[in-house]
Order: sequence, then C-alpha cells, then structure tokens
Amino acid sequence: MRTIIQQILSKAADKILKYYEENGIIEIARMAEDFKCISEEMTKELISAFIDSADEAICEAKSERQADGIRIHEKKVPRTVYTALGELSYARTYFNVPDGRSYLLDKILNVAPYERIDSGVSAKLVQTAAIHSFGQSTDIVTGGQISRQSVRNKIMNTGEVAYVPEKVDVTPESIHIFADEDHVNLQDGKNTIVPIITVCEGKRLVSKGRNKLIEPFHVQGYNVEPEAYWEYVYALCAQKYDMEKVRRIYVYGDGAAWIAKFTDVFPDAVHVLDEFHFKKRMKGLLAGEICSQFSLAAYRAVGKNDKTLFDGTIQNMLKELEAGMPEGKARAARIKAVMENAGYMLRHWKAIQNMKLSGTIGSCTEAMVSHVLSVRLSRNPMGWSKEGLSKISMIRVFVLNGGKVEADDTLAWKHKSDKNTVIANLEKYDALVKAQQDKVLKGAKHWRWFETNELISGKTTGTKVALDALGITRKVS
Repeated sequence: MRTIIQQILSKAADKILKYYEENGIIEIARMAEDFKCISEEMTKELISAFIDSADEAICEAKSERQADGIRIHEKKVPRTVYTALGELSYARTYFNVPDGRSYLLDKILNVAPYERIDSGVSAKLVQTAAIHSFGQSTDIVTGGQISRQSVRNKIMNTGEVAYVPEKVDVTPESIHIFADEDHVNLQDGKNTIVPIITVCEGKRLVSKGRNKLIEPFHVQGYNVEPEAYWEYVYALCAQKYDMEKVRRIYVYGDGAAWIAKFTDVFPDAVHVLDEFHFKKRMKGLLAGEICSQFSLAAYRAVGKNDKTLFDGTIQNMLKELEAGMPEGKARAARIKAVMENAGYMLRHWKAIQNMKLSGTIGSCTEAMVSHVLSVRLSRNPMGWSKEGLSKISMIRVFVLNGGKVEADDTLAWKHKSDKNTVIANLEKYDALVKAQQDKVLKGAKHWRWFETNELISGKTTGTKVALDALGITRKVS
C-alpha cells in the first residue's frame, strides 16, 4: 500500500516539475487551473487506492465474516461516483449475506445503492436548489455535469430537515409575527397556497429607507392544518424565548381564516392588519371618479376610529353611484367592489385601528412572502407537483433560517428501515478498515517516508527533487 501511495505522489510531483520546466511562470489563472487538475487527479487516485486497501482488509477478515455468515460473491466490481473532485472510479467486493447480497464497502463509504452522486455533492445540490433553480444548482455546484432531473431527485430523496432555534439570553418584551401566503401553480393546472410565518423581535434601521428584522426565523405551513401550524410556531417561540416574559405579541396579517386561528394558541396577541392589504382595499374602495370624491371622508373616518362615519360614507357613495352611473354591468361591478372592500374594512376594523398602536413596527408581509417563497416558487412560470412543493418549501425555509443540508440528509437508504445483516454489523467492519488504515500509516507520518527505497530503484523521483530543492532553499536562507 505504501508503494502505491508513493508512486501516486511521485507521479504528481513529476507532472508539476515537468509543467514548471515547460511553462515557467505564466499567468496565475492558468497555473491555478492546471495545477488544480493535477492535484485533483492525484487525489482521486489516492482515494481509489485507500478504498482498495479497505476492501482488501474486509476480504482478509475471514473469521469475522464467517461468524456473520458473509461470503465473497464477486471481487473487483467497478463503480463510478460523482464527487467534489468529479467522477471517481473504484472497485469493491460483492458479498453474499444471510438475507441477500451487499456491497459492504459502499455502506462504509456512505454511498447509496444505485447512486452515482456522492452524498456530499448531493447535499450541496439540495442546499443550492433551495435558493436557485434546479438548472442553476447543477451549474453552480458541478458546472452542469449533473442533470436538472438528478437535482430534483436529490430534493425528493432528502429527509426531513427542520429549524430548531437556540435559546436567547434575554427575552424581548415584545415579539412580532407576520403571516401571509404565496399562491403557487401546480402541475395539474390548479392553484394552492403555501402559508408562511415570520417571527422576529422588531426591526432596526440599516440605511435610509431600509430596515432589517431583528433575529427573524421563518415557518412554512404547506399542507398543515392551521391549528397544528400555529401550535408549531408557538413551540418554536417557546424554544427560543421565555414566553412568560413576553409582555406583548403582535400578529400582522390580512385576516384570512387560517391566520385568524392564531387566537387559539396566542389568545392575548394583538391582530394588526398589514399595511399592504389596507392600502389595497382602500384603493379598491375608492376607485373611479365618483368614489374618489369620498376619499377624504373615508380616510378621516378610519383616522378618527369612527365606524359610524365610515359606514355613512359608504352609504352616500353607493347612492352617488346609483345616481351617477347608467344601469348596466359597469355600475353593478363598481357597486359590488365597494360592498366587498367596505365589508372587509368593517370586519377588520379593530385590526386596522391596531396599526396605529405605538408598539407596532409596520407590516412587511408582502416583502416577506416575496423574499422567502415567491422568488423561488411562483415568480416565474412553473408548475410544482404536490410532493415537490412540499419538499422545496421545507428545504428553502430551513436554508433561509441558516440551516445547512448535511450529507446524511440526502441518503434516502438511511431513512428507510434496513435490517440487512451488513447494516447490523457495519461498525465491526468499519473498525477493521480503520485498523488497516492505522497499519498503513504507522511510522509514515513524516517526510522520510517518501524517500524510502520502496520506489522504483535507480530513478530520481519528482518528490526527491522537490525535497532536495527545499533543502537547498533552507541553506540559502
């Protein structure tokens, strides 16, 4: 094994010195790229050599395998896996086990059956796809060497990832909860919503006209019952804060039925209508030449918290519409719009008045939905499967909360119940491989290892030339 490692390192050193001899000092970008290729090739050869050594150690452990009923079925079965270094090829042994056949070494290497992309690259693809499209993800991570479909498959094979907030040292007196939803197209032509809730401690001024939420975290609720969704939000809040010390909770939202369910979990929270929907409804109410004449009266009624005045203004508006517009579809549509928007305002009158409370920080629900969900799920024409939407919503929110998708998260075979004999005894054979590793490296963790006579005799190697050059440099200095 040492000889193989020495030969690989020596060959790489020869290539580097030959490259320098032929090219000398050239532009740094080209040198970096060329040296990177040499380094990656050497590293892949080393990994393959280490894997061969590990496989040999398992094959030689005859007594251990016999006790477990594990026999060799076929040696040197080739496999190619895409890694951070590109495609890596190696060979391993196929074993007969009491309940079938298995590549024991693949289990130790955490390489899933039939997978051609290693778990580390898979995790990067999933992490990147949470922010960018599938196509952009493969371009960023692999230079486009992996298909978009493979990225999607990695998303679908990822297990559950969830944000767990750390406990803060000081619980704020107030917390602010923004609730809204994104409308997403499905592949069957239907439309669905993905609820999103953001919890924060307030906001601070970053620059003129730009604020930033303090300690925000997001919670998505696709395909979750509203009661369970709000209970989960409360559980995360309780994980982060001492809820007994929180004096006031503000919930900002448009008053949708699922948002109104917050009262079951946060009974003392103050509902604040978000500014976007308030302006949208007022604009819809006062559209047109006739209705716009009542703008001052309508806004005055809201500002003075005079519900009677507001209702009276609406009645006068309706009379003017009937008198000033000819009967027909246009008048009917305008009256309907006035009735709907006025009804919305009256139903959420208290929430509108709460917008003026001194403790509120102003709503940002639309910007939040756009940043957290829409930019990835619905802004560009696309249609999601229900399963794909569920996965990408979960992963995106996890990543935006600061989470990192780990290699094990993408190993679908580890998320299934596997009672294979190999899995049951994996630690034993992993220990055998590590023992072989220690044997190979014993006494070799110093430069002199590369100068042993185990290399091809009579040949001055690149490694020796490099070491001699280092020695000369030390003398000169």
